[in-house]
This record gives sequence, structure tokens and C-alpha cells, in this order.
Amino acid sequence: MLVVNDNIDFEKYHLYPNVGLLNDPNGLVYFKGKYHVFFQWNPYGCNHRYKEWGHFISDDLKTWERVKSALEPSIENFDSAGIYSGTAIVKDERLYVFYTGNVRDEEGISVKSSQMSAVSSDGIHFEKLGQLFPHPEGFTKNVRDPMVWQGENGHYFLILGAQRDNVGDIIIYESYDFKTWQFRGSLIENQLLDVRGYMLECPSLITVDKKQLLIFSPQGLDANLEKHRYENIYNTGYVVGKFDEENARFIVETKFEEVDRGFEFYAPQIMLAPDNRRVMWGWAGVMDSHQEATVPTIEAASWVHVLSVPRELHINNNNQLVQHPITEIIEVPKMEKKTIITEIGQYRVKNTADWVIKIYQNAVLKKYQDRLYFERRQWATSKIERRQITGNVDDVLLIVDRDIVEVYTMDGLQVMTGRVF
Repeated sequence: MLVVNDNIDFEKYHLYPNVGLLNDPNGLVYFKGKYHVFFQWNPYGCNHRYKEWGHFISDDLKTWERVKSALEPSIENFDSAGIYSGTAIVKDERLYVFYTGNVRDEEGISVKSSQMSAVSSDGIHFEKLGQLFPHPEGFTKNVRDPMVWQGENGHYFLILGAQRDNVGDIIIYESYDFKTWQFRGSLIENQLLDVRGYMLECPSLITVDKKQLLIFSPQGLDANLEKHRYENIYNTGYVVGKFDEENARFIVETKFEEVDRGFEFYAPQIMLAPDNRRVMWGWAGVMDSHQEATVPTIEAASWVHVLSVPRELHINNNNQLVQHPITEIIEVPKMEKKTIITEIGQYRVKNTADWVIKIYQNAVLKKYQDRLYFERRQWATSKIERRQITGNVDDVLLIVDRDIVEVYTMDGLQVMTGRVF
């Protein structure tokens, strides 16, 4: 059982809410001997009208426990309508979390966002510290998702997804003392203009294998059906580059590449494990409102959405992101030669020939030469949808859960995630 002492036993490999709506993973951190996964959660309904921070903890990254919510709306005019995405950092043996507070008007429309913080000595009980700084001038209310780290110069940096004139941006603040934050402008300035959309969400700037990686989630990119890019409602991708601490700017060195080429993967966050592994979880996942309202788990058990399995990240010599499920969750793969999968499990398919595997009743994987196709019947429309990857697909790992499939090429260069009902 993935979650101990749970009142339901649904997914085997994926974290999910026991009730209500789960979305973005938040504040992923190792603190005082425990792994912490916070997540945006509406325990009162399967919609996005309310958010607090739900909370899982683990000793081993394999078995998890639900604990009380870490943060709930409570401060009038700052976070009264929701605790939105953010991150965590350990300082002086205390756990600090940074988040976006949301305010709605009488009609339920979001009208204000504020960047907030809270602190804990035990990782369970938090004291809110209030607003970090005023809303930046020249930007819409859509400024959110703080990510904080300490630079090599000892200063602290904070980046945010932002919107100016209906164009996405990432902005950055700097602090010498962890208390007073100075606005430094756009992290990316005039770079990446073709992948900004109308909003950039959930930015993360991390070091992986001594290279610096900027991950973010654009909203509003046009799908490129010919090249099979940006085919989902929103997308998540990365670039490799260098962070200039003195000027507080990220210098992009590679083109923007999608993290996951499947149907549902969005708003990932990355934990630094005590053994220095970078471990990422994503939300599976973002979808249009009609699809979301008809996800079968809502009617069956009054909950919706899951987190991806945790993935260990690396960057190869070609500046490509490499992703593998963490070793803690890998089991001995079952039979390699299958034409239909009807049970939850992990399956390694190692075959240079072409093949077709049916998964449950409404999904199919097809290998043809150097391409792998992931097809499913969409639960809301009954239409057949398709995603594909191209590369070394002669050796792949399938993680098949109750209603989600993750497909990994064994070189780690390609991943496809999709809900399957």
C-alpha cells in the first residue's frame, strides 16, 4: 500500500487525494529525516474554487503517510481565497515555505495575488509570516509560484511566474538577509519569446550534474501538430543555461524542450534528496474543464488527479534531460512479451521488432521502427487521442497504475504520461 493507514487503496505507485481535488506539487523538501510532499488541495470539492496545502510525509520515498494540512486560507486580503503554489527551503534548522496567496471578489473571481511565507520547526505545524513584498509594478495580478534558493554568493534569490501585457515572464528578487527582497526585473529578459505564451507558471532554477536547468510551464502555446509539440492544453519544458548571480539573469544556451510528451504532465517541482539526487514530481494532470469534470474517479470516489511517480533527473553531455523513476519504486519487471496488459504493474518491453500492446480497454502502445505511439480513448468524448515519441524505443519501461500509465525509454530521454480509464 502506497499510503499507510489510508481509508482507500486505489493507486499503487501514485500519490492521490483521499477526497477532493489535487493539483500542483509544492514545497518538496527533505527535513529532519523526513521527505515532505505538499500539494495544492481542495478537500471540499473536485473543483478549483478553494486551495490549501495538503501534506504527505515519508521515511523512504516509497511508503507515505497523510498528515494534517500544512497551510489553510486565513489572512484577509492576502490568502483568504487560497494557498497557491510555492516551494520550501531549510535554514537554521527551520523549514520555510513560500507560497502565493489568492483573493477573490464577491462573485468568486480572483482579483489579487500576494507572495507569502511561513515557518515550521517540525515540518508539520506552520506559523505564517505574512507578505514578502508589494506586488511588482507593471505586471497583472497573475504573479505566482515562488521558488527560492541560496546562491553561491550567499544571497537568496526568489523567482516567480508572471504576466505583463498578456505575455508570460519570469521575474526575480534578491535578498541579502532573507527578510528584505529587492526586485531585479526579468530573469530571462528578451530570450525565449517564442515559448512564453500569455503566462509562465511554476518556474524552477536548479543545478543538475553541475549544469543549470530552468523548468517552467507556459500557457497559451499553439500546438505544432506536424512536429508533435505543445499538443496539450498547457505544457511544461526546460532549457539549459547559466545563472548570472551578479546581474540576476539566466543566460539560455539550448532550445526549449518538453519534459513529458504524453497527455497530462504539468507544474513539476524538484526535491534535493539527502544523497544529492534531484527528484521531480509533476501533476497528472492539467486538462480542460469538461474533461476534468468527467474524470471517472469523481463519480466513483469523490476525488480527482494524481502526482506522477518521482523521477530522478540528470543532464547528459548533449544538454538533454534524462528522467528515470527513482530506484525506490522500481520492481522486478514482469513478462517482456505481452500483447495485452490487464493488471497494475511494471513492464519492460525490450524488442527491436515492431509491436502493439493493449492496456486495459481504452489504451494502446504501438512501436513502429523508431517511433512509439500512445493512443487512448478519451473518457469525456470517446475520441481516440494520440501522442508519440521518436528515438531509441527498442527498450521501454511501462508503469501501469489503476488509471494512469507512464512510459519511459530506458535511455531516459523520452517520457509519456497519460490518464487511462
